[in-house]
Amino acid sequence: MLSSMFRRLPLAACVASLTLCTCLGVACGEEHPLDPPDLSSPRATLTSFIERADALFKELRKSEATTANVPKRRRMITSMLTCLDLAEVAPSLRDSKGREAVVCLKEVLDRIALPEPDDIPDAERVQEDKLDRWRLPHTEITLVKLAAGPRAGEWVFSSDTVQRADDFYHRVRDLPYRANAGSPGVHEFYVHAAGWMIPEAWLRALPAWARAEYFEESLWRWLALVALLAVGGGVVAGLALWAKGAARRGGLACHALACAAPASLIGASLVIDYLLTFQVRFTGPALFLLKAGLRVAAFGGGVLLLLAVLQRAADLVIHLRGYRAGTIGSQLVRLGFKLLTVVLVGWLVIVAADYLGISVAPLLAGFGVGGLAVALAAQHTFENIIAGIVLFADAPVRIGDFCQFGDQRGTVEQIGLRSTRIRSFDRTMITVPNSEFAKLKLVNYSRRDRILFKAPLSLRYETTGDQMRVVLVGLRDMLKGHPRLVPESVRARFVGYGAWSLDVEIHALAETSDHADFLAIQEDVLLRIMDVVDEAGCGFAFPSQTHYQAADTAPDATRVAEAERRVAAWRRQDGLRAVGFLDTRPDAAESQVCPLPHTAVAAHGRAA
Repeated sequence: MLSSMFRRLPLAACVASLTLCTCLGVACGEEHPLDPPDLSSPRATLTSFIERADALFKELRKSEATTANVPKRRRMITSMLTCLDLAEVAPSLRDSKGREAVVCLKEVLDRIALPEPDDIPDAERVQEDKLDRWRLPHTEITLVKLAAGPRAGEWVFSSDTVQRADDFYHRVRDLPYRANAGSPGVHEFYVHAAGWMIPEAWLRALPAWARAEYFEESLWRWLALVALLAVGGGVVAGLALWAKGAARRGGLACHALACAAPASLIGASLVIDYLLTFQVRFTGPALFLLKAGLRVAAFGGGVLLLLAVLQRAADLVIHLRGYRAGTIGSQLVRLGFKLLTVVLVGWLVIVAADYLGISVAPLLAGFGVGGLAVALAAQHTFENIIAGIVLFADAPVRIGDFCQFGDQRGTVEQIGLRSTRIRSFDRTMITVPNSEFAKLKLVNYSRRDRILFKAPLSLRYETTGDQMRVVLVGLRDMLKGHPRLVPESVRARFVGYGAWSLDVEIHALAETSDHADFLAIQEDVLLRIMDVVDEAGCGFAFPSQTHYQAADTAPDATRVAEAERRVAAWRRQDGLRAVGFLDTRPDAAESQVCPLPHTAVAAHGRAA
């Protein structure tokens, strides 16, 4: 009978008894601070929520509450937030939104009539009826059973209920509290109270105009917001100006300050966020808007800090590798760090979007489409960049090398990511895209360990054989004895008769790779060749032509007469056909067209 009577007691009586136990330190979990609330059924969740809300409100109401109570209150708030489904709330707003939902829901439950305990499903009834959703009678407050995740099977207030908790409160705030309400005035206390850093005596000492409300917040809160933003912005701006001045002076301090400015932006945003949320205690839409803006500023500071750190890291790598400014090595290092920066910034943007409650899937799809469009538009640029990387890896030419590319020559001044710049002999600058430069036949003269000396020597035709032998011996001795020529490469040979000269070919390798030094060696060798030729009594040929003249003589009349006689004899005997000629006279016989055999011709010749 007693049990039957107890089952018929209102839920509020159960809550009152549980609250009494809480005050005695038995049921509120202080002996077991890690004990989670019972969320096994709608009845258990509703009871746990009301019980812990009343215990928390009493803790907050204690006038002796000091900073020593902060960890305890934080544990109590965290345990209450587990009664809510916050999956659809942005991670950056879950704590603030959850606290507000707890206060609003508790206000609603303290003002409306609660059902009998038997009318609220327990774990046994949930199992029998296979319930996964239950709504508080005559309300839109719904409890749902989590279907997946580590908390599967727990009953919590639905995400829609959490989102509409403030609306539910405004719809019932004019209703009176129930007689046995466990925490009346909790919303008023939540809205007007400040954190532990602002004593309640200070708030009571404020003039009436400072406590007046504007846009649902007290004026002193707006003034505190302006002061916090001014101090935080001043610190960040001061460090940024200091870093800018240090950058002009150079040194290690400029690098530290360049990173300190964005780091201060992150710190200032987080500190102001904490103060506005837990000390100044903004609430409602104003708090959510301020938190979103401060978190965006914090992520912006993170991006700036990432850029500063990676830029300094690139400078450090270039310095350690010894790359000169403008070389492809330094540019590739900077390109690699820029690509790393793009990847990390993109990842940071995605994380920030997810943290602020922005859907990431459309953002990723936009990045994919945008990346494809950029790739198609910049395909030639990418081709040049890849060719630049190939030039850097293969290194057929380097900065300062004298080379021949195609039919032109010049000195390489810069190998960039997009193009290569070459200074030609006439001091003009030739810019060749890397994709084209890599396809050309490149002759790198600066990579020669020795330079070939080759000179054709033309001697006059009046040179005798003995003089030629003296010249050749003298040239070979001179070349082999030269201190800057390789003896094994020396060759001096008489190679032919030219149109106006006797040609000698000289071949030798100079012990140098510098073109200016080679020109000096070549000059010395040519002067010594002149001495050898002069000592042999020879001379150098020059283009010339020789004309031969003779007196004209008349034909021999006797031989002419003899020839005429012989032809007349051929005609008298058998005609010209006999000696293999065609007789074209009008009275010649038709048979004369066919010449006699060669034997007959010979016989006629002998007869004649």
